[in-house]
Amino acid sequence: MKESRYVRLARTMFSILKKARIPSFLHRKSNHIFTVWQHIVLLALRQYEDKSYRMFVEWLVEAYHLREFLRLSHIPHYTTLQKFASKINSILLVKIISSFILLLKNINNRLLFVGIDASGFKLTNSSQYYTDRAKLRKKYLKLSLAADVVVYQIICTIKIRRYPRNDTIDFQPPLITKTSEILPISITVADKGYDSEDNHILVREHFHGFSIIPARYEHVPIWRTHGKYRKQMKRGIPRMLYYQRNKNETIMSVIKRIFGEHIRSRLVRTQNREISFRCIAYNTHRLTNLVIRIMIST
Repeated sequence: MKESRYVRLARTMFSILKKARIPSFLHRKSNHIFTVWQHIVLLALRQYEDKSYRMFVEWLVEAYHLREFLRLSHIPHYTTLQKFASKINSILLVKIISSFILLLKNINNRLLFVGIDASGFKLTNSSQYYTDRAKLRKKYLKLSLAADVVVYQIICTIKIRRYPRNDTIDFQPPLITKTSEILPISITVADKGYDSEDNHILVREHFHGFSIIPARYEHVPIWRTHGKYRKQMKRGIPRMLYYQRNKNETIMSVIKRIFGEHIRSRLVRTQNREISFRCIAYNTHRLTNLVIRIMIST
């Protein structure tokens, strides 16, 4: 009998949680009815199904093979999933996201080719037509991510902001520094929004990698451009390497097409958790497809 797609996704998630060394229970005095692993898998699959908590629990009634694999003694109440999503630490979720690339590191020992990009997610479910006609204020949540873009297209780390900010702010401590702590970086590519001499210096002199970030203001001559690395970018960039950045756009597109581009939660904390679980769901989806391709090719 062919294994269910949801069972394959759950199996992949269990491998990641084991790699990240996530405990079964976060506190010794917890009620021990549902494990942390079960909660995380269910919340990731909820993003995969793009359902509300109530509708996801109703859907779970029909998912017999998934419940059997997760060894659920009974179906959790929707408020149980809501409370867990609200209480779980964001650092723990980022650790899970970074564990995906570490699992692939065991398969193929190599350096990271990192692409950095950002995109916005709608905080309301209003249609674009209604928003324009009613002249409502457009509210977005900004997701910045660093991903391995050459082969795997796996998200390495993320940074979530409530309000739009300059892209350069998220380049150094939140993204590139945390990614370098996971694995060594060979090449980093980003668009003009991340143009900064400090960003080049960080990648090239501190992490001993190679940065490709086109310089802004093309009309400004090279001799008036600040910074030796920005002047190098003005003289010309390796196009074939820079075009790998387009895979960041693909990652954002897949996330929005499969999991939706609007956020269901209303509180800031739960909105951030929802985006984190959406990234976990994307990595699970991507890694499961990669494993299937490897099995078919062998």
